[in-house]
Amino acid sequence: MAQKSENCVPLKTQDIKLKNIEELKHLVPSAPAVWFFVLPHNASCNIVGIDPDFIKCLKDFIDKGCNETVVCLLTAPQAAPELLLNLEGKIHYKLWVSVKYDKPISQENKLPLNHSELLILGKYKENLKHTKTRVPYTYCPACDKTTKDYGGKKHTYHEYGTLMSDVWRNISISPDEFPTSIVDRLINLFGLSPYKKLFVVDMLKMFDYKKRVRIRKAFDLIKTNEIDKKDINVLHNGDCLEVLKDIPSNSIDYCFADPPYNLKKKYDNWNDSLDTQDYFKWCDKWLYELGRIIKPGCTVTVLNIPLWAVRHYKYLSEILNFQNWITWEGLSLPVRMIMPANYSFLCFTKGSPRKLSLDNNKELLSLKEFYCVRQSCINKRINDKEPITDLWWDIHRLKHNTRRVDHPCQLPPTLMRRLISLFTNKGEVVLDPFNGVATTTLSAEQINRKYIGIELSEYYHTIAMKRHKELLRGLDPFRKNGSTPKAKNSLVPRLKKQKYAVSKKELQLEVKRIAQVTGKLPTREEVKGNSKYPIEYYDDYFISWGEVCAAARTTGMVETREPVKKKKKERIKVVRP
Repeated sequence: MAQKSENCVPLKTQDIKLKNIEELKHLVPSAPAVWFFVLPHNASCNIVGIDPDFIKCLKDFIDKGCNETVVCLLTAPQAAPELLLNLEGKIHYKLWVSVKYDKPISQENKLPLNHSELLILGKYKENLKHTKTRVPYTYCPACDKTTKDYGGKKHTYHEYGTLMSDVWRNISISPDEFPTSIVDRLINLFGLSPYKKLFVVDMLKMFDYKKRVRIRKAFDLIKTNEIDKKDINVLHNGDCLEVLKDIPSNSIDYCFADPPYNLKKKYDNWNDSLDTQDYFKWCDKWLYELGRIIKPGCTVTVLNIPLWAVRHYKYLSEILNFQNWITWEGLSLPVRMIMPANYSFLCFTKGSPRKLSLDNNKELLSLKEFYCVRQSCINKRINDKEPITDLWWDIHRLKHNTRRVDHPCQLPPTLMRRLISLFTNKGEVVLDPFNGVATTTLSAEQINRKYIGIELSEYYHTIAMKRHKELLRGLDPFRKNGSTPKAKNSLVPRLKKQKYAVSKKELQLEVKRIAQVTGKLPTREEVKGNSKYPIEYYDDYFISWGEVCAAARTTGMVETREPVKKKKKERIKVVRP
């Protein structure tokens, strides 16, 4: 089974065959239902526009829907932004899901394609209504233990599997065939009131995207310039728009930008809660500058959440040429029932892209899918790597505070080394306009690239300068440093360092015992009256009462695969005459 949904009544499916787009006008989504439109989703198409008649009919269809209508659209990554932008104001964005291909598609001077996008939209404003759905644990082909090492937290996880995220890899689809596995998932994901039916509208073969490449000529595609040596390997403390204006056109080999996301993060010296329109006007200004300074054939990469990436895509596609949409499964905090793990790297080139540096480079090898990262297993394995595609699952966020410095959003250096190795050669220049504490520029220097970093905050700039000096002294700037940074990437408060008289696991299992006796999750007062441990332990060792009750809310799991029980052979009695 590819998933298990709690309190689910699977939807009945009804297939709808349309002969042409015009027939879409006759569909009336009056009753609450989920509609799944299967569009051409082969990402190898050079998409420059979706049929405007389809967009018009889809808008009319949405207008006729009731308030509970949910619309799911399976499409190619570079078509998804156009769909969302055209439907803006007609329906509310709910979820962006990347779905893995069963086999990557090779393409010239670009990463192999390995995913399509599933857009989930709703007529209502509230959060998406869906069942609590889990996907089963995956097991390492080498040691047969769970892919993730759950360590001392196994008692807080479910016996079946983990909550589903917005990157679907335990199912896969073919880019040219009907996605049965997605239908099977949707009938369970939405198997709750008021929904009873999933209407599946197969438009896979009905129309195709226009297959032609449009070479943008917003900039000079021939002339290149060289940066003065004194301006290379420099960290600037200032406004990126001011610094970028002084950099010659067609002079940088690779630009990477991880801008503030406008999600109210606590950056030093930056207002990360700008009005959305002002935010994107500001983004367009530095995106233009990156397009101006990048050399012909070279790449600009922008990281953002998918919804914001849609707007970046719109602007970049007006001045540069689309190269790749890389999905990074970078699971952060489990803040909702579908865990947010989907981050987008938009890759655009000036003119036609040059050849990628894919050969003989260890940075560009991915851990094969579902292999674990236990050192004891790694030491025994051979042949556990494969070439990367445009779906990255093997690079994880920095989990331990000892590897972080005082900045709320730090990317893993392995991620930056992969991007820089992919799009540059040794000795070329890498530029980051939001360099922060220098993860990009340090990674570039580590693999023999030149760099230019720009950072507005004097505080972060000072940290960046210090880390580059450490690298010159032979120290690893990404080493464990033994300190706890002040900045945090979440609103959850950080606990003070302390010695535990009793382990947190033991306390959580004690609460689970009390819950089994009382038949419900216990309150603080009930734990105080029934636990063999002082209530102060629970108050001091946990961030919230929800964490105290984590084990009581679930079943617990083991990291080894359950053995398959062999059926006993029935003994045949022989009756002698």
